Amino acid sequence: MSASKRGLRTRIIWTTALVAALGMAAMIGTVVLVLNAVIQNDVDSKLDDRLSLISAAVASDPDRPTTALRVPDDSVDSSTWLYAADGTLLEGPKAGAAVQAVADGLAAVSVRTEITRNERVYLAGPLTVRGETSPRGVLVVSESLEPYESTRTEVLFVLVALGLAVTGGATAIAAWTMARTLAPVVSMAEQAEDWSEHELDTRFDGPDVQNEIGHLGRTLNVLLDRVAGALRSEQRLTAELAHELRTPLSGVRGEAELAVAETTDPVLRERLERMISSADQMGTTITTLLAIARGERGPGHGTDVAEVVRAALHGRSTDGAAISIQVPGGLVVTGSVETVSRALSPLLDNAIRYAQSVVTVSARRAGRNARIDVSDDGPGLGPSVDPDAVFEPGTRDSASAGAGLGLALARRVARTLGGDVTVESQRHPTTFVLSLPLR
Repeated sequence: MSASKRGLRTRIIWTTALVAALGMAAMIGTVVLVLNAVIQNDVDSKLDDRLSLISAAVASDPDRPTTALRVPDDSVDSSTWLYAADGTLLEGPKAGAAVQAVADGLAAVSVRTEITRNERVYLAGPLTVRGETSPRGVLVVSESLEPYESTRTEVLFVLVALGLAVTGGATAIAAWTMARTLAPVVSMAEQAEDWSEHELDTRFDGPDVQNEIGHLGRTLNVLLDRVAGALRSEQRLTAELAHELRTPLSGVRGEAELAVAETTDPVLRERLERMISSADQMGTTITTLLAIARGERGPGHGTDVAEVVRAALHGRSTDGAAISIQVPGGLVVTGSVETVSRALSPLLDNAIRYAQSVVTVSARRAGRNARIDVSDDGPGLGPSVDPDAVFEPGTRDSASAGAGLGLALARRVARTLGGDVTVESQRHPTTFVLSLPLR
């Protein structure tokens, strides 16, 4: 599966996982907030009830009402302190220093006061004996939060485990659903890619299925019909043009050969021979274009790169530039000599035209492809030139006498063979690369 297909599936799966995780996190946060509120209300209620109960049980000593407070023994427990009005501890448990310090700090409060210290909540309030307006002391009660914290931790652990299970389950379901949903699409894409190379008349089965996949199949079938029709029209037009061009071209070549046989003028003979060579080159170009239009790749056997380079350079004028060939033997690529030469020839033409002193042709293996580099020491393309723009039909240098079709034809031929033509270096040296699949 390609990276784009994996990317689409991965994005959907991760999005599902993220949404599920955020939903569960929001749910857990809400439950924790509610649980905290419930715990706080419960603690406040317990402390308030205890403070009210003990306050009601406190009575003044009938013998010494101004100096003593009497509390029933069962009203004072391990979390209750009773202080006189001057802050003296009258009743209280044997608590730790930290707990006792907090209780002592609340011995002088004049209004109900609640504080939380070290996982324990304290509530203090003044005591007023019946019939008196001024307080006779302060009562402090406390409640430990440890049991509540333990319960809250257990609930949080269960919620997190549930959240992980729900998120994992939702992600697994999304992955399974995407695999089943995209499987027909992936299969159709692979079939369409294969048919575009070999079987343009093949169509997708089951177009009557009334769902999105069936609609996609019917749409692709219509598209394939149109593409096949366009290709057939192009093939017929190319074949007709090739036939119409070959006939006069054969006549021109025949007349030139007769003239060469009859003339004794060496200058005229040289011109006529160049005309014959140009006619042969044009005939090869027409044959190549016709083979491209028909989707032909040449004979089933491969072609040695060294043989292709020799064929492309045969009879070619170098205009004084030295040709350095660094091509190892045994590098076999797909396609006939004529077809591969048509992809290489425009690169050689450009290199020879612009080279100052030397043109270098080298070849090597690059993975599953053969890489043919054509370099020259000319002025180059320039930093402002788009490397891909030079392969557009009609793009040419202002000083060139050509029509700007050579590089476009080279790339089209290379891609027909399953390869490509690219610019490796724009200057110092200028390097074009022809890549072709190995046989």
